[in-house]
Amino acid sequence: MSHHSNDSSGEDEFDIDEGFLSNLDEETSPFNLDEAPSGIESEDPLQQREVFDGIFLAREGQDNDGPTWEQTPICNMPLSAFERAFRRKDKAGAASFLLRRTNLRIDPQFTYAPDDGRLLWDASKHFLDFILVVSGAIGLDAFLPNTISDHTFTVTLDFRLQTRQFRPKFGKLGFDPTGSMMAIGNGGACELWLGFCPLTNIEDVSAADEAPLLNEKKHGDTRLSARHFRMATMFIAYALAKIPTLSFHLMHTYGTDEDFSLWKIKDVTNLYATPTITLRLDDLKSLHRIMAIEWNLWVQEAPLSWKVDGWLQLHAPISVACRYGQNQPIASSNPGAHHVEERNWQAEREYSNIRYLSMAIATDLTCKPVRSWREVSNEEILEAHNAIYDSPDPSFRQPVNLDDVPARDPQTQKENNIYDEEGRRIPRFHGICSNNTKPCGVLINLETITELFSTFIPTDEDGALDPNVISDEDIRAPMVNVYPQAFLRKYGHIQCNTILPHFAPFLSNIRNTISRSSMNRNAVDDQTVNDGADDFDDLHTGPLPPALFASGSQFYNEISHRIRPSADLHDVQQGRITSALSGAYAHGHGQSTHRAVMRECRINLPHQRYDNKIKVNDVPRALRLENIYIFQLDSLKRHKRNGASIYRDMVVPLASYWSHPTIFQALRPHLFILTSDAFPQIYQWTTYPITSLLERIWDHFRPLMDKGDKPTPEVIELCSVLERALAYAHTGNAKVIATSLMRPLWLVHSLLEHGLPTFSPSVRFAPAPTIPVAISPADWPTLTNMKIPAIASKRSQILTYGNDHFEPLSQAYKAAFHIRLSVNQLSSNTFLAYPSAFRHAIIIALVALQAYIADVKTLVTKAVTAACSNVEAEDGELHARERRKALRKWSTSTHPLGYAEKGYELLVSCVCSKSTDHHEGLPNPTNTKLSIHDFARLICNMSRETNPTSIAAPLISNGCSTPVFRVALINMRKYAPPNSPAHADKFLHDAFVVAANHLHINNIPWHRAAGPRGRRFRKPVFDSWVNLGKAVDLQAIKRNHTQGNAAAEASERAQAADSRAAWSADSITLQSLPDYILRSRLPDEFSIDSIDLVDTASSDGPEPSSRKIYEWVFSHFDINKPLHQIALVAGIYISRIIPDIFWDNTDKPRPHAVADTITLTRAIRALPWKPNASSRKGCKLPQQFIAMVPAYILAVYDDKSPLRIHSDKRKNFPKPWNAKNSAKGIGPLLLVRLGLLRAVAGRVWKGGPPFEDWKLLSTEAITAKHQEITACLADRQYGPFRLAVMFFGVDKAVSLGRTSQTYTINPAIASIKPNKRMLKDDSESDEVEIVEVKTLKRARLT
Repeated sequence: MSHHSNDSSGEDEFDIDEGFLSNLDEETSPFNLDEAPSGIESEDPLQQREVFDGIFLAREGQDNDGPTWEQTPICNMPLSAFERAFRRKDKAGAASFLLRRTNLRIDPQFTYAPDDGRLLWDASKHFLDFILVVSGAIGLDAFLPNTISDHTFTVTLDFRLQTRQFRPKFGKLGFDPTGSMMAIGNGGACELWLGFCPLTNIEDVSAADEAPLLNEKKHGDTRLSARHFRMATMFIAYALAKIPTLSFHLMHTYGTDEDFSLWKIKDVTNLYATPTITLRLDDLKSLHRIMAIEWNLWVQEAPLSWKVDGWLQLHAPISVACRYGQNQPIASSNPGAHHVEERNWQAEREYSNIRYLSMAIATDLTCKPVRSWREVSNEEILEAHNAIYDSPDPSFRQPVNLDDVPARDPQTQKENNIYDEEGRRIPRFHGICSNNTKPCGVLINLETITELFSTFIPTDEDGALDPNVISDEDIRAPMVNVYPQAFLRKYGHIQCNTILPHFAPFLSNIRNTISRSSMNRNAVDDQTVNDGADDFDDLHTGPLPPALFASGSQFYNEISHRIRPSADLHDVQQGRITSALSGAYAHGHGQSTHRAVMRECRINLPHQRYDNKIKVNDVPRALRLENIYIFQLDSLKRHKRNGASIYRDMVVPLASYWSHPTIFQALRPHLFILTSDAFPQIYQWTTYPITSLLERIWDHFRPLMDKGDKPTPEVIELCSVLERALAYAHTGNAKVIATSLMRPLWLVHSLLEHGLPTFSPSVRFAPAPTIPVAISPADWPTLTNMKIPAIASKRSQILTYGNDHFEPLSQAYKAAFHIRLSVNQLSSNTFLAYPSAFRHAIIIALVALQAYIADVKTLVTKAVTAACSNVEAEDGELHARERRKALRKWSTSTHPLGYAEKGYELLVSCVCSKSTDHHEGLPNPTNTKLSIHDFARLICNMSRETNPTSIAAPLISNGCSTPVFRVALINMRKYAPPNSPAHADKFLHDAFVVAANHLHINNIPWHRAAGPRGRRFRKPVFDSWVNLGKAVDLQAIKRNHTQGNAAAEASERAQAADSRAAWSADSITLQSLPDYILRSRLPDEFSIDSIDLVDTASSDGPEPSSRKIYEWVFSHFDINKPLHQIALVAGIYISRIIPDIFWDNTDKPRPHAVADTITLTRAIRALPWKPNASSRKGCKLPQQFIAMVPAYILAVYDDKSPLRIHSDKRKNFPKPWNAKNSAKGIGPLLLVRLGLLRAVAGRVWKGGPPFEDWKLLSTEAITAKHQEITACLADRQYGPFRLAVMFFGVDKAVSLGRTSQTYTINPAIASIKPNKRMLKDDSESDEVEIVEVKTLKRARLT
C-alpha cells in the first residue's frame, strides 16, 4: 500500500519524464524529536514552547473553554491505579479516567532517586547517529574515498529522485538549501546529493562560513524547480557521455528546443535507459574530474533562454553526502577495535576538499540496580593507573596515596572519589548485578533541566574550571524544547539549540590542538616543529572561524530508536484507525486502499504492534545523550585534515566526555529513574484509557463497516482526537495537537496542566453494545458563525487515500458533518424572517453553495493559470502577468461570484484573453439568460436522489460540490412539505435562491456555444458565463474604453443593471446614493462582520452581550420602515466624515447660555465637527460606522431590543456596549447632533442616564424626518447635499460636498436658513430648508 504525497516540484508544473519517479517510501530521515509524520501533523498545532510553559505556568483564566473547567475538581491518582486497570483489562474503569481532571502521582516502588547508592552507572557505549559532509569545490569530492583503487567500491546514481526533499535539520551547508538540492543516489551507506551553491559561497569561504546553520533558519522547499532540474540532469548526462568506458550518449547537449515543454530528457539521451546507474571508483573519479573542468564552459555555451533567471550562471554543483539514523557504534573501549575504526575513517573519504563536516555523536547512559558492591583493591588500581589524584582539575589537584584515603568515608559511607591523569573518576567499587537484571528507564526532569543549560558557574571545588577557556562559540542563549513522555508532563525528552555549557573547556582544548594558526609569519609560539611545520606554508593572516563548535543537542530514551527509527515509522503516530473508519466513505481506487488499511488493523491495531515491540526482554532503556558538532575543515592544521585524525583527535574525545565527572555529576540530579518493571510499560499503563477506548470503537464499527455502514463524522473525528492524544503520549510533540478541536474538548488544557488527558462533559462514554464514545452535534466545536465543524482527521484521510480522488468524498463527508452541526446549532438570529423549517433548509443550501463557489474558484484558477503559461498570448506576457495578479486577488475575495470587493471586476480581468475585451464584461458566447430561480432548479434537478438529470453546466461534474449537493438535498427534504411534491420542489428552489442571494452569487460559469456542426457542449468552462440578474443590452452602451478602467466600468454597469447585485456604500458616491438606498439588498458593510467584536460576555448573564444586541438589530432590520431608512442613511453619511465626529471643549457653550432644552439641543447641533483630540484609534474604518451607527439608533429606539429590555430594568446601558460605542464617538450626544434625539439636561454631554438627560423623537417627528429624507432622495441632483445639511449643518455639508463629488448649491448657500416651522408635539428640531436663489451661475460639482 502506498501513501500519497502532495509534494510539488516547484514553480514549473510540467512533467519532466513521466514514469521516472522513484518510490518516495524509500526516503529516510534523521531521528528528530521535533518531527511528526505528515499523516497526523495538525494543521493548527500547538506551539512546542507552550508545553514547556505548561509545566510552570498556572493557566487559570487563560483560554477558558467553558465555565466548568476551572470548577472541575482535581483528583490525584497513583500510577499503580493505571497499572492495575491495564493488568485487569478494565476498559470501563479506564474510560472513566478520561472524565476526571487528574494529577498523576508516581508510586515510590516504581522509581529510584538519581543519587541512589544502589545504582550502577555506565556511559561507555557511543554511537554515530548522523553525519553530513559538504565539499568546498565543484565536483564530487564528498563521494570519493581516500584510496587509489578499490575493487569493492561502487555508487548507485538515480536521477528519478526530483521530488525528494533534503531532510537534515542540523548541521552546516554553507548556503541556503532552498531550491538548491538534487538527490542523485547513494553510496558508502550515504545519500548522495548535488547542492547548487552560489558561486560567491564557493569562492569566498567567509560568505559560506556566515551562512546560518540548518537549525538556525527555517528554509523553504529544497528541491530544484522543474526547469533547474532539467538543466542539472542535462549537465550530468553531458559529463557521463564523455566517459569512454560508459555507454551513455547525448544527442543534443541542450535539448532540441529552448521551450522545455516540447521535449523530454529521454528524447535526447539514454540516461533513463535503466532505473539506476552503478559507477565503479574509476568511473566516479572520471565523472568528478569532468564536472569540475567542464562546468564553466558548459554554462557559458548554454542557450540564453536557460540564463534568463540568472540561476545557471550564479550557481555551481558541489557534493553533499549525508547518513543518519544508522545507530553505528563508535569509540569502542576495545583497543583493537579502536585501531580498526581509525583505519576505516582514514580510508572512507579524502578530506582535502571537504569544507564542512557535521555529525551527531551520541552516548548511552545506563543504570542498573546492583546486588552488591565489590571493593577494588588498591593493587588493581595502581596496576591500571600510573597517577592518581584527588580532583579532576589539573590546576589544583594533588596526588593521592591510596593507603591514606579509604574507599568510603567513615562517617557518610559514601565513596571517596579519585581521578586519573585525564580527570576521569576511577571506580573503587565494582557493582555486581544478577544475570537477569534489566537496566532502568531513564528520562529527563523537564522542570529542572533548563537550569543545566544556563551559563556554567562551578559550585564546588571538584567542578571548578578556569572561565577563560570558555569560548564565545560555546555560549549561546539556550532554547530548550521539552517533549513529555507517557502523559507524565514533567518527565520526558528535550531538544536544545546548544549543548551543555560544561562541555566548553573540553571543546576549547580540542580546538587548541587541531586549529591551524592565524598568526603573523614572524610570530613565535611554543609549538614543536613537528606540530607546526606544515602550518607555516599556509598561515592565515586574519581571524579563522572555529575549527569545531556545537549546534545543538537532544536527550531521549533509546527505546525511541527501537519504536520509531524516524518520526514517520512510529506505529501509534499514523492515525490508522481514523483512516480505517474514514475510508468507509471512499469510492473507486480509494476502496482498495481502504481494504488494505482494514486488513492491517484487523491483524493488529497500532498500539498492539507497539505492545509486541516492547515485550522483548532486552528492550533498550538507556538515556541517549546526543550532541551535534560541526567541523570547519578549512581551519584545521594540514596534518589533522584526514579521517584518522578526525576520528582519533576529535570524535573519540567528544564521545567520551559524558563520563567525565564535571559533566556527569552536573547532569545526574536532573534525571528521572524508573524501574525496569515500570519502563517502558508505563506507556501502556497511562495510555490504557485511550487505547482501550480505541479498541472498543474498532470492535464496534468493524462489523458495521464490513456490512457497508459508515461511522458518523463525530465518531471519526473523536477517534482522530484519541489517536492524536496517543501520539502525544509517545512523542510529546505538540504538532500532533489539533487545537481548534482539542482545545474546546479540554484536551489542550488537561495535557498541558496535568499531563493526563481529560474530556469535557459534552463527550460521553457508554458500555457495549452502544457506541463507545459520542457527543451531541449541538455541542461540537465549530470555527465560525456558519458552524463549520472543527475537524482533526483531514490530513490522515488525504495522506492515506490521496488528495486527487478522495477530496470530493472528503468534501461530501465534511458537508454532511457541517449540515448536521448547522441544523443543530442554528443561531436564534439567523434568517429570522423565515419559518423554522425553511431556515434550516437555507443553512444547508449555504453549505452546498459554499462548496460550489470553491469549485468555481478551482475551475477558473486552473484554466487561467494554464492560459497564462503561454507567454505568446494575444496581449503577451504583460497581459498574462496582469491576469495572474487579478486571479490572485479574485480567488481570495469573499464573494467571487458577485460584485462586492471588486469581485466582478477582478473576474473580468483574469478571464478575458484580451484586455480590449474588458468593456464587454464577462463573456457569454451562448447568449443564455437565466434567473436565480433557473439556477436553483438546475441544482435540484441534477442532484436529486431519483432520476437526476446528467451533470452539466453550471455544475462541475468532477468537482467537490457535486456530491455535496446530493447530501444537501437529502437533508433539505427532511424539512420540506411532505404531502406535495410540487410544494417540496418549490421549497428547495426557494431555499437555494435565498442562500445564493446571501452568498452574492450573481454570475455562474456556463458551457461553450455550439460548434459549427451543431455539436452541443455541456461542461462548464472558465470563459463562458451567465448572469442571474435582470438582462441588460450591453450593446446599447457606447463608450471609449481604456485598458486601465474597462473592467471596473463593466462591473459598475453590471451592478447597476442587476436588481439583485450587492453594493458597497463605501465605494459609491453620495451623489449616486438615491440609486441604491431603496434597493431590497442592503449595503455589504451593513453586517455584523463589519464590527470588530471582542465581547465574550454570556448572553444569559445579567447584561446582554454586544454581540447579542447587534445580532438582534441585524436580524430585525427592515428597510421599508421609516426609522430603519433614517438610521441607515445616517450611518452612511457619518462614515463619510470620520474621524470628524467629535467636538472640542472650547466650543462647548457655557451653562448659562443654554437656558432650556431647545437652546441646549441647538447648541449641541451647532458644534463644529472635529476629530478626537486624543487621536484615539478605531475611528477611521467606514464599514464599522455604516454598521454600528444604525445599529445603535435602532437598539435605542426599539423597545423590544435587548438593549432596551436591559435599560428598562436596570436604568442603564451595559458597560461593554457603552465602551464599544463611546470609543468610536457613538452615543446619545452624536444622535442629538444628527437631529435624532432631543437634549434635556447637561449630563447629555457625557451620555447621561438613558431617557432622562435625553429623549427620543416622537413618532410624528420621525415620520416628518422620514418624509424630508424621502424628498431629498427623490431629488437626484441636490438631494444628497440637502441630506448632509440636515445631519451636519451647512458648513460641514459644504466641506463634505467638496471632498465627495456631491453637488452643492453655490452661491445660494447663503440662502439656506433655519426652518422656523415647529413640528408638532414637543420637537425642538432646528431643521433647515434650502431656498434656492435664482442665479445665472450653474450648480457645480465640487
